Amino acid sequence: MKFIYFRFKNFKGIEDEKLDLSKTPESNIFTLVGLNESGKTTILEAINYFKYKPEKLDVLELKEYEIQDIHTLIPINKRDNFNDKITIEAGIELDDEDILKIKKEFEQKNLIIDKLGTKFTYTQIYHFEKSKHIKERDQSLWTYDITGRKKNGKKINKLENSDALIANNFITKNLPSILYFPNFLFEFPERIYLNNETQNEKDLFYQKIIQDTLDSLENDLNINDHLIFRIVSQDANDKRNLTSLIGKLQKKLSDVIFNKWNQIFNKHLSNKEIILYTGVDSIGTYIEFNIKDDVDTYRISERSLGFRWFFVYILLTQFRTYRKENKNAFYLFDEPASNLHPSAQIELLKSFEKLSKVIYTTHSQYLINPKWLESTFVIKNEAIDYENEADYNSKNTNIKISKYREFAVKYPNQSNYFQPILEVLDYKPSNLELVPKVIITEGKNDFYTLNYFKEIVKNKYIINIIPGTSASNLETLISLYLGWGSKFIVILDDDKQGNEQKKRYINIFGEIVKDSIFTLREIDKNWDKYELEDIISEEDKNIIIDKVYTESKASNKTILNRSIQELYLNNVFPSLSKTTLQNFNILFKFLEGRLNDLS
Repeated sequence: MKFIYFRFKNFKGIEDEKLDLSKTPESNIFTLVGLNESGKTTILEAINYFKYKPEKLDVLELKEYEIQDIHTLIPINKRDNFNDKITIEAGIELDDEDILKIKKEFEQKNLIIDKLGTKFTYTQIYHFEKSKHIKERDQSLWTYDITGRKKNGKKINKLENSDALIANNFITKNLPSILYFPNFLFEFPERIYLNNETQNEKDLFYQKIIQDTLDSLENDLNINDHLIFRIVSQDANDKRNLTSLIGKLQKKLSDVIFNKWNQIFNKHLSNKEIILYTGVDSIGTYIEFNIKDDVDTYRISERSLGFRWFFVYILLTQFRTYRKENKNAFYLFDEPASNLHPSAQIELLKSFEKLSKVIYTTHSQYLINPKWLESTFVIKNEAIDYENEADYNSKNTNIKISKYREFAVKYPNQSNYFQPILEVLDYKPSNLELVPKVIITEGKNDFYTLNYFKEIVKNKYIINIIPGTSASNLETLISLYLGWGSKFIVILDDDKQGNEQKKRYINIFGEIVKDSIFTLREIDKNWDKYELEDIISEEDKNIIIDKVYTESKASNKTILNRSIQELYLNNVFPSLSKTTLQNFNILFKFLEGRLNDLS
């Protein structure tokens, strides 16, 4: 069972938007990017406001987790007299196992199901008059497509709502748990009480976490039989068995937590381990988590803020994957790990792949994975002109959700909204002195194009490529290579700019560079007035763009270059025409030959 979309109306700054999670069925990780105050957090809050949640995190007392006053949801520009509805709608899709279980539940009620649709819709409607919430008019609706008959009946009809509620009860009980983490800054309890009869909701929550750690040992263990019973028992065998189990738990926790710590923070903490204490006090049986560092032992609460954040994240997410029931969690992370250094953010991003489903917001390029761009959304607040924030007008507040690719095609010049993505796709130069012979391009777009097609033509040409910053700004690179006495070739477009810059560089550096700078026409006379992209056939340009922007009919230089960059980083190489491949073979053969002639 999974969520396939959410739709929000009049929720804070969202007028009417749909977050579609169904067009990328392969993806379980969704990224929200956008500028400050664009509405990314509002999207997460709206999802978290969905009422059917088998599990909640309110016991953790996370700051900004819950919306305390429903009136704060009224759109700012309508607060003076709001006479409308706030709506949250969720689309849910069942899998084959869900359908089989629901049919069995119907059979137990003497109902034979003829048709059970796989998609259901749940809608929450909150009514307001004169900006006041009218609670008694609120509605919780669901739509279904179920037909069947009584066990001994013959006539097939659409089920009455009273009968269809059998399916409703199953779905609401087994929905993915929406777990919203606006942060991980909360106090981990010094003692977790294990008794079932406890009325403390926080203990009940953490008991499930303890069970997750038991399940990670994969030995059919449970809290009652293997912890509580042995903790209170006076039998020597029970105590030995408890000691054995605690030892295994400590090792598992230490391995998972500190191995992950070493990966993320690139620090080797071989002398640290998790220590578990158990006992009985006036409240009941309990377990304590501690950290042993050489000879000293500390409570979790006594460790640094960074470690506490990390410890809780691992405990609540990585061990959750072992849960046997309701393990289908749907994690919402708001700016996760924004306080960690770049390499730690990159490693943390990898940990998302172990989770069942994630939506997260970010401003950081280190929390962008190029392989997840198909499931990346750009969030834009149309009320804010970031060039002139003083002209902010709350009446125009309207948060828009766009798929990244569609936004990039429609607004290619508004790249500030998805700048972290461009920074990930951008070139990171290495030490130039380690490259003795190079091809220097006008910029990063040509750099990616040449490297990409070098792979497509089976990488048989031995050339190294580095990017300049523009056709008119290559003096520094040329000076460096001349100073090192290293050989280089500069390749320029055969447009007005390219020809003018070639003459300028020869005037600056003299005849010594005359045989090292070439326009495309000098490589092949058929490439008169060509830019590098022009040696790709129009048909192949469309093939390349379609591989990335499948729903786009637009074809321009910006979209083509972004498509090439992404395909190159993800090692995707479509079949292209002989004409294009021949053009690049001509180009690479010329460049390799000229470099060898200069040696």
